[in-house]
Amino acid sequence: MASAADPPGRLAAPARSARSQGDQDQSRLLPVLAVERAIRAVLLIGVGLILLTHTHTDWADPARRFVEQVGLDPSRNETGRLISGLAGLGPRQTLRYGSIAVAYGLLEAVEGYGLLRRRQWAEYLTVVSTALLLFPEVQELLKHPTGLKVGGLVLNVVIVVYLIIRLVRRRR
Repeated sequence: MASAADPPGRLAAPARSARSQGDQDQSRLLPVLAVERAIRAVLLIGVGLILLTHTHTDWADPARRFVEQVGLDPSRNETGRLISGLAGLGPRQTLRYGSIAVAYGLLEAVEGYGLLRRRQWAEYLTVVSTALLLFPEVQELLKHPTGLKVGGLVLNVVIVVYLIIRLVRRRR
């Protein structure tokens, strides 16, 4: 219905109900998670494409040089283990790891897009994919514990719990 302040022939916009205004998602954490997923997606896809296009490269020497350039000791346990693992990487393994990195990067990109758009399916997808990877994370942490692995595990558990709480509250 037009009000006295509106020009003749023009209808006033319907007022938004208090319920529809309250339904807007005000979470500030979802965009942060979306950006984190997008960064991981770009890195994973980039590394995957490099591996896929350079299957016959000996990755141990570039890794050793990079580790030295950033000021780390290439003979330390974790760094040395990584470099020795790269030394034994054949073309088929490089192709396999590159494919896995690209596929996982695409999954991260889909999650990031959905979380940024505040889609419920993205929250479910993120919970499932992150929760499934908690088990290998715990196994790796038990084999070779580091502070970085503990931090990553704690962060992933917090993300899963946060999203589960959001999903449960939304169902009520």
